[in-house]
Amino acid sequence: MTFMRNHWYDLGVLPIAAAAICLICGWSAMDMLQKLALFNFIVIFWHQFEEYRFPGGEPAITNLVSQRNSDAPADRYPLNQNNAMVINLTAAYTLYLFPVLFPHVLWLGLAPVVFGMAQLIVHVFKTPHQIGNRIYSPGAAAVVFGHLPVGIFWLFFTISNGILHWYDVLLGVIYLAVFIGGFMLKIGYGVLKSSTSPYPFPEAEFERGGYAERIRSRFPA
Repeated sequence: MTFMRNHWYDLGVLPIAAAAICLICGWSAMDMLQKLALFNFIVIFWHQFEEYRFPGGEPAITNLVSQRNSDAPADRYPLNQNNAMVINLTAAYTLYLFPVLFPHVLWLGLAPVVFGMAQLIVHVFKTPHQIGNRIYSPGAAAVVFGHLPVGIFWLFFTISNGILHWYDVLLGVIYLAVFIGGFMLKIGYGVLKSSTSPYPFPEAEFERGGYAERIRSRFPA
């Protein structure tokens, strides 16, 4: 598990490759909804790689700024290696994989579309301001060039073809709310959150991208 905690975002290259092969080999046999679901599945792993590997910096941004707690060690609270891995992999393999398997269950497809597009607010507007950057925070490129266009086209396709119904929207919103409230907040940022967590971010990972240093200079202790 130590290897997984250190490299789960690097291993995203495997599902990206698998999804890309499926798109290339099965393009003519797939309908648009399945193609869009596969594209969105690829984007979530790109997003995670951008946040945690290159340029990285999400642990420092979360723990030093967006969810800062000056009474707890920043290298493990509220985000630590363990809950970061669990939250991100669960999101990828539930919210984003299920629509690939069941592309015509539109409420399943709506949830990751909304989830991905909504991150524009965090990664392009909120976080850059917090860290003293005008337009970028780790994950923003995947949102702007991945989640946003895929989401917009998914909504355009389903609405223009009259296949997205009110109950799909309702169920999709409920599903997303249960995932965020019941899993991310109650388990990821609840049960798995601890100021004494045995899974701190190693210094190299926490300092990655230079964001920790930038934030400390902007918000000295």
